[in-house]
Amino acid sequence: MFYQLMKAGGEQIGLVWREVSGRPQVERIYLPVSGGKLKEKIFQDFPGITSSPRKIPFDIADRVAGLYSGRDEKMDLAWLNWTGLSEFAAKVLKQTCRIPRGKVDTYCGIAARIGNARAARAVGTALANNPFPIVIPCHRVVRADRSPGSFGGGTQMKKALLAKEEVLLDTREMICKTCIVSPPVRH
Repeated sequence: MFYQLMKAGGEQIGLVWREVSGRPQVERIYLPVSGGKLKEKIFQDFPGITSSPRKIPFDIADRVAGLYSGRDEKMDLAWLNWTGLSEFAAKVLKQTCRIPRGKVDTYCGIAARIGNARAARAVGTALANNPFPIVIPCHRVVRADRSPGSFGGGTQMKKALLAKEEVLLDTREMICKTCIVSPPVRH
């Protein structure tokens, strides 16, 4: 298992990856942490990781950094290791990838779209445990009242990521109604 630290918009993000059948596979993406302790966090979470950083091939790191900086980058989800996720979590994360740049969805909207309208809290839990933030844009999921809600990097980082993607907030710091994807069709 390997890791790479990279600069993105003046901050440092990281990723952990491995080679599987000669192809890189991302295990986890790390958002910036205060105090510059990103490397220590990676070693804590992955004690068997190599001690020297190693660059992931195929410009994957550049794409992740670009997404963090607000660029519209394409990322092949096959580069992510989905095996550690439950079927429910994988459904939530894949649905979250369908939220267009510049738009947001709600926790209850995601729950309804995956066929379990009462699972908004479970959706929130799956997103809180998202191992691939930025690539799986969990920052694009907000509360039903249009407030940003929680995020692994903190509320300010969530607002900053949304702003980079041109999601608008009103004067009360609520997501503008025009930025919310249309509600799911109820059957």
